[in-house]
Amino acid sequence: MSRYDVIHKELTGLRVRQAASAIIPAVLLVALLVSDAVSGQPPVLFLAIILTALPVASFLFHHVWRVVFPAYRKWATRSAQIEQEIVRLRARVASIFDSYRQRSKGEAFKKAYALVGRSVAQLEEALAVGMHRERREVFVTAFMRSGVAVRVTASIGSPYRCAAADNPARWAEHVDRLGCDEIRQYHNHPAHNGATRPSPTDFRTSGSLRRLLGHHGAKLKSLIICWNALREWRVFEHDDDRRHWLCCEFDAAV
Repeated sequence: MSRYDVIHKELTGLRVRQAASAIIPAVLLVALLVSDAVSGQPPVLFLAIILTALPVASFLFHHVWRVVFPAYRKWATRSAQIEQEIVRLRARVASIFDSYRQRSKGEAFKKAYALVGRSVAQLEEALAVGMHRERREVFVTAFMRSGVAVRVTASIGSPYRCAAADNPARWAEHVDRLGCDEIRQYHNHPAHNGATRPSPTDFRTSGSLRRLLGHHGAKLKSLIICWNALREWRVFEHDDDRRHWLCCEFDAAV
């Protein structure tokens, strides 16, 4: 888990505790004060007054509890600290996304993000930005030599499906011609919770590509990119034996 995932989980717990501590007594107080005033009136009026007065009462309880209860004050202080840290992390991620120009209409994906010549880390950063922007699945094949992409193909599919831009039956030829030691096949899943699983189609595709590569099959890595709510990306690797595992993740705090 990235730093954001850890502190966001902590913040959620703190907010639940604060909300329960302020909203529950606010509801009881408001209900008690207005029950007599609207006695005999339509229930909808009672509910309308409750909903109108509740935010004010909750706000007041929040500030009273901060003064009266050290535990609540600690929750509120820690929540504010986490919120400030998340703002900094969000700015870091935004700066990375902003460092890449938007793909022009009709422009090739691999050209827009200058994928050829990148290292694995550089390639995955560019793919994370570009794939997130597309809001569709993108299929990218990177032929690697000594850790650098020497040939890249990319195609943009639908929100939930994509396919290779070239003929995978010729991939073995490209490996021989370029002296590649690895083939990295990427596509993305539109997940924003930091986790994903390969679909049955993903497993079948991995097996088919490996068979087409023949004796180069061991050089294939099938990879899926997904994101969390902050747009930090994770890369999962899978094989054709229905296994998958986290390969790497970007942590904006590092």
